[in-house]
Amino acid sequence: MKPLLFASGLLALGAIGGAGYAFAPALLSPHETANAAQVAQAAAPVATGAVAPLPAPVATGSITTAAATPASPTASGPRKGMTYRSFNVDQPYIALTFDDGPNPETTPQLLALLKARGIKATFFVLGNMAAKHPEVLKMIADEGHEIGNHSWSHPQLTRIPLAAADKQVGDTSALIEEVTGKKPRYLRPPYGSMKPALRDHLEDTFGVSIVNWSVDPLDWKHRDAKLVHDEIMKQVRPGAIVLSHDIYASTVEAYGQALDELIAKGYKFGTMSELIAMDKPLAPKMAALTAKPAPKDPKKQAQKDQKKPKPQAVSTAAGTRPAPSAPRTSRNGDLY
Repeated sequence: MKPLLFASGLLALGAIGGAGYAFAPALLSPHETANAAQVAQAAAPVATGAVAPLPAPVATGSITTAAATPASPTASGPRKGMTYRSFNVDQPYIALTFDDGPNPETTPQLLALLKARGIKATFFVLGNMAAKHPEVLKMIADEGHEIGNHSWSHPQLTRIPLAAADKQVGDTSALIEEVTGKKPRYLRPPYGSMKPALRDHLEDTFGVSIVNWSVDPLDWKHRDAKLVHDEIMKQVRPGAIVLSHDIYASTVEAYGQALDELIAKGYKFGTMSELIAMDKPLAPKMAALTAKPAPKDPKKQAQKDQKKPKPQAVSTAAGTRPAPSAPRTSRNGDLY
């Protein structure tokens, strides 16, 4: 692989969002564009806020080597075509994941909190942030945390051309490998937005598995340490993947308390690879419950449809309008 030039090539690439990715913001909805703007704003150094001083080291929250032994030969690595949102584990193991960094002000503070407790996490970094702060990226790796890919500049990958999506993922993976010596194995798509065809393409092209989440404290929206702490504690379950952002001082402050409470409740923490190694296939009964229903008999379904009351038109002052259809929902949901 050709060496990457941080000072010229990569930094310039991070700066020319207009040249390579100028079309992406125009394709986002106002809600998503606002979220992307928040990411860009947070990329600049931020005030540290009232982050609580580090307490004395507490009981470790790390997963031991024995505990991380694969549950079965098929569980030794990511499953092909899989989007991970949580894990099926028989112990209170969880994965902490942090997006949108590295940030030179807040990421080291979070690393200190994790180190004091012997906790390993997974950091999904942005390429343009890593290019600006490669020393912080290396610090994350040197302290034993796992590093994942979160794209170069946070576009919605499902709304840009395939070549642009390849560049977003490929340039970020190349930078991570150049700085840390390790190729990332996991991709968290911005906004959690992914399609099966694109997932399969990125998996085959870059060797990355898709990771979303099951716990979302909305720390990007609520810059309130107490609220973020409360949401984490309320939502967490064994096997959870917790989403947070290491670029906010309020998030770091929230974890200063949340980590100790999670450890007190018996939770253990691991990287994505460690949790995937412990992930167990669903039991046959559970698999049957989650299986797709058998195709319906067309004749029987037609008879049932005839018995159903038909929707009635609604009369209003403006005239008669058709019967209401099923409620409409956002195509992507609350994704960011």
